Amino acid sequence: MKKIFSICAMFSVILFGACTDVDTAGETPEVPGTPEEPVVAPEIPVVPAGFDWSTETGVNLTLESGVTTNVSVYSEEDCQDNSLLLEDVLLESDVARTFRMAVPVGAEKLYVKYPAASGADDVVALAVNGADVNYKFPVDAVKSRYEKVPDYQYYYNSGVIMVEDMWPDFAASDADFNDLVVEYDLKTVECTSPSLLPAHGYKEGVIVTLDIRGVGSGRTRKAGLQLDFDTSILQPEHIEKIVYEKTGQGVMTEIRDNRFTIDVDLTQPDKVLILFDGLDNLVQGKHYQTAEGDIEVGKPMIRAYVKLSGVPDRSKLTGEASRAQAEAFRDVVSYPEKHDFFMVLKSAYGSAEIHQKGFAPSYRYKNYETDSKGLMSSVPYCSKDNDVWVLRLPVGTPHVYDRVSIFSAYPDLKEWIESNGQRKRGWYKNYDHSLVPHYW
Repeated sequence: MKKIFSICAMFSVILFGACTDVDTAGETPEVPGTPEEPVVAPEIPVVPAGFDWSTETGVNLTLESGVTTNVSVYSEEDCQDNSLLLEDVLLESDVARTFRMAVPVGAEKLYVKYPAASGADDVVALAVNGADVNYKFPVDAVKSRYEKVPDYQYYYNSGVIMVEDMWPDFAASDADFNDLVVEYDLKTVECTSPSLLPAHGYKEGVIVTLDIRGVGSGRTRKAGLQLDFDTSILQPEHIEKIVYEKTGQGVMTEIRDNRFTIDVDLTQPDKVLILFDGLDNLVQGKHYQTAEGDIEVGKPMIRAYVKLSGVPDRSKLTGEASRAQAEAFRDVVSYPEKHDFFMVLKSAYGSAEIHQKGFAPSYRYKNYETDSKGLMSSVPYCSKDNDVWVLRLPVGTPHVYDRVSIFSAYPDLKEWIESNGQRKRGWYKNYDHSLVPHYW
């Protein structure tokens, strides 16, 4: 199974405000964008018009095998869980199958692990030179697993969200992008064996986990996620919501008090709205895991766990209805344009939402036009200078210390931006070790 610290994600930017320890005493600002303390404007790059800020690219991988088997796909050569994109996906004999996946822009190859005819697992490296990658396994290269194909296959999309909270005025920010740091994991579980569906169809669905790595602002209240999804196949009573304290790999304790809550809103026909509330409880007089010299290595993360299952599940569906439900769950994970991560500020700051570039606020936030103060372009959450407030990066990418510009911590970032994404595509792998925590 895939672990949390994975490196297979993407990058979008949403600016969430300045880093402050607590709300300024005696002040109750009504709107976002008012600095809580003096900040030093960073040297920021000149952003080309139309730059999309994305650190991942969509790839269509088509595979074909002469025998029925299953394969897994990774974005890194070591083929560890942290770069897993597809797990145990089924290839039927002589049937080409295409998989859509989001691949980090710094990844030059995809690595396909398969059961070789020799009896051991083998790996083939496929160059990523465009949007389509095709491969047909040579005859007799693959061992048949017709009699023992895994019962489930998995699709992953994982990463880390980093937010700067001084929206809508980027010039007022310190550009440390650590006012909210969330490690996310989206996983679709799909049953491979039709015979298992009647008893185990309920196991299918999308699992979302949000792990709070850091909160570097006294303004932060909620982590949010909107999924483009047909909510008619979901019902509230069949949604699982659990808050955990994650004390180690696979070691979790449920939090049952009301400090943290998860709200899953299905009232919109085409949106699933997930809100993880109570993150201000992590900021008790000081920032949470973002200040240099004050980061507790191994400190338990707070996790929101949400599982969305189809109702009815596919054991009660046939034909096109069954196919459509399976496809809906696959697509919501495989297409990054279907998920929008954002942050919600405290009520003292207007409960403003700060989203990724190009995503409109949720229906709950009514004051976008007023709060944006005329500083946004026609693209939501993108300034007239093409600045953004949310970075979406591979999991494991270190966040920076409080009040350190991300442009200082990541020296290749500026060139990547100013080259319109053509150079330094792996910029997030090169950072100043003195400006970021090594562990958290």
